[in-house]
Amino acid sequence: MSLLIKVMSWLLTLTLLGLAALVVLVFLDSRPLVPEDRTLSTAEQAWAREWLVAAKPQGLRDGERITLTLSEREANIIGNYLIDKVGQGRVDVRLTAEGAQVAASLGLPWDPEQRFMNLDLSLAGGERLPRIEQARLAGLPLPENLVQTIAERLVNALDQAHLLHHVDLQPDLALLTYEWHRDALANLGSGLVSADERDRILTYQNVLVRYAAAHPKPPTIVLADLLSVVLSAAQDASQGTSQSDPAAESRAAILALAAYTNQQHIRDPGQPDARSARTRFRPVALLGRRDLAQHFMTSAALAAQGGTALSDLVGLYKEIADSRGGSGFSFADLAADRAGTRFANLATGKRQDAQAVQAAAREGFTADDLMPAIDRLPEGMNAAAFAAAFQDTKSPAYRSAVAAIERDIDALRLFQKATR
Repeated sequence: MSLLIKVMSWLLTLTLLGLAALVVLVFLDSRPLVPEDRTLSTAEQAWAREWLVAAKPQGLRDGERITLTLSEREANIIGNYLIDKVGQGRVDVRLTAEGAQVAASLGLPWDPEQRFMNLDLSLAGGERLPRIEQARLAGLPLPENLVQTIAERLVNALDQAHLLHHVDLQPDLALLTYEWHRDALANLGSGLVSADERDRILTYQNVLVRYAAAHPKPPTIVLADLLSVVLSAAQDASQGTSQSDPAAESRAAILALAAYTNQQHIRDPGQPDARSARTRFRPVALLGRRDLAQHFMTSAALAAQGGTALSDLVGLYKEIADSRGGSGFSFADLAADRAGTRFANLATGKRQDAQAVQAAAREGFTADDLMPAIDRLPEGMNAAAFAAAFQDTKSPAYRSAVAAIERDIDALRLFQKATR
């Protein structure tokens, strides 16, 4: 997949997930704003793939600019092709002399009531990057300060990444000028957090890199060991002054470890040559499995940043998607998602809880502190097998299975200590 596909899909996913925790609770419509009666033809899908591949920056020098031109029809094909990559739904783009109107409907595949998240954006042109004039979610206007905060954070991230240079919106035409940079994605991710939090994350990234270099064998590192090391460092930082925030330190440590576990390098925008600071990643495992470590830490990071609802939503979405053609629905993966979410809630919640988790890290975690046994949990279930056994995610059988996982997590030593 080309850099362009990664960036555009990543931004689309970020926008959708950034609203998901709120949406899943209250902002769902019974009908889609954009009708789903039209799907992309085979020819349109092939054109979208070819256009994105052709836009791939091959043989370009760092800083070289590329201008992509899209008609309104082409923008809709590309938009719907990309949204098909992240879920079910439709996008409708209208280009005018004043700017653009973007409507999107995303269906939630696990929702038996088949409701939709509807988003309606009005974008004003005339500036280097479009400005959001109005945003409506499920027909309700979003607070202007919330919209502006999200927009400013995205624009600042794009500026720091030196990625999207200019967007010119015209009637039936959009011209997007971006700069090719080898480390664009790393820069973009770094720009989405505040400067203070980024500095903390970079500190803990360095802790992890140094630990991995000092312990070269075995090649796979145990997640419990890395959590012990990085949260011990968070405890040291938390004891610096009376104004220190143990929850904030633990949050940054969790984000750094989630990035490392998923082999993502956090970029320091102040470093002129990112290639000189490439992270040499080591495989990270939980209960001997890399996938469980990734599920645990990704859910922990989402919970630390977006709350339990967002973490649960993403974890369940992933398992439903897997049951429809991926590796299959896995209750072991779901257990790792829930354990990671619960761990992050404890580590980044109340001050005394954050301090207790850091103290436990100083003593040293084991896998049994983090994750319940998975030997009896069903895995690899396709959609038909899942439906036969559990019907859907609202059924008593499914709820009972999830409740059993929760009880197993409650019984872990770390959570037993927290309830005393």
